Amino acid sequence: MRVLPALTSLLLAAALAGCGGDVDDLLRPRPTGCYFGGGEEPVHLTAEQTANAATIAAVGMRDGMDERAVAVAITTAMQESELVNVDYGHHDSLGLFQQRPSMGWGTEEELLDPVYASFKFYEKLDRTDGWRDMTLAEAAQAVQISAYPELYEQWEDDAVVIAAVLAGGEESGLRCVSGSADEAAEPASLAEAYAYQWGIEATSVDETTVVIGPYEAVPGWNRAAWAVARSYDHGIESVAYDGLVWTPGEDGWVEPQSEDGENVAATEDLDPGTIVVTFASEA
Repeated sequence: MRVLPALTSLLLAAALAGCGGDVDDLLRPRPTGCYFGGGEEPVHLTAEQTANAATIAAVGMRDGMDERAVAVAITTAMQESELVNVDYGHHDSLGLFQQRPSMGWGTEEELLDPVYASFKFYEKLDRTDGWRDMTLAEAAQAVQISAYPELYEQWEDDAVVIAAVLAGGEESGLRCVSGSADEAAEPASLAEAYAYQWGIEATSVDETTVVIGPYEAVPGWNRAAWAVARSYDHGIESVAYDGLVWTPGEDGWVEPQSEDGENVAATEDLDPGTIVVTFASEA
């Protein structure tokens, strides 16, 4: 007779019963990673997957590709690598898109750089006749020439949601709830990544802040979402844009408030199209 497990269950039940209204909070799994879209079932990615998706989108925007092209690229990377920059694959395949050095995509070092790998994907997509008239899966197959083309189809819906946030300018469509990495990068590191991926310098950088924009005729929400997507790797404390502020957690984007609870402007002295990324100051 297994008495100990039964006793353990009874003690746990008694403890939970004593918690009253806190029982649901104790039993509910803590959210992790990032959530795309404002629907009842948003698309969930890990922090690592989110950062890679943001890179793919940024390179596409930098090189003049549109939201649909970004959706094709994300569909492809979700199937090929699950949006993880792996250093292995079938034969000599590598990276987000499982591109092969032996097939002329680039060197191993180049293909393990998500920016380069994304550039090469879009380069071939752009040369593919009629890709805009294809489904996302068909366009992915036209670039990749996979032995299993039907597998791309399962990622199309998620890719559309992700691309709408990262390349379509969807307002406040991304929230990340994970904390920052143990060794947070300096603001200068984020500014360097921004310049490399977007092809344009940040407006200003200091010890605790990176300012991006404003830029005329440029969807700021794409860049604001990119910053949120980098929050784990770079130890970002908040991102402010268009009168709203994002901080890590389940609340997502909210109107900032003063200590007395009054709503205040997120970027009081700046153009409303400016993105302000804030980092925790060193103790």
